Amino acid sequence: MAESLDAAMVKQERRVRASKLGECKIELKARSHTFYADEPLKAGGTDEGPTPREIALGALAACVTVITGKVAKGMDFNVIDQSIEVRGTADPQGAKNADNGISPNFDHVEVKIRLVTDEPDERVAELKRQHFGRCPISALFRESNCELVEDWNIERP
Repeated sequence: MAESLDAAMVKQERRVRASKLGECKIELKARSHTFYADEPLKAGGTDEGPTPREIALGALAACVTVITGKVAKGMDFNVIDQSIEVRGTADPQGAKNADNGISPNFDHVEVKIRLVTDEPDERVAELKRQHFGRCPISALFRESNCELVEDWNIERP
């Protein structure tokens, strides 16, 4: 029993490597996957990938989707369909000067979760509760003093 507890307490490491390919274009490698970040043309980039902030919002959307799916599977919860849209706001001045007192972080992020299910309201409430406590990217946003709002739209078939 103690051996299995020790194995469960081992922290997992994740690693991403970044290489600069241009003024703003960055190649990112995670395990065997390669993806890119860039800035729009008007910001000095080549617009060949999402911005780092868009990638952060995408990570949040992906995490909410994955964690909700894992929670649903563990609960034997019937998800018929699910889609997520994430929108965030940040003051662009925050990233321009470290001394201006303006945070570069998102100040408000809205996660719209559309879930189609035939499950009763009590089970939906439990799915939401479990999701809230298990999504690490949501926690990153909340703990950065970002106002993170989840708007669940439950649809019945």
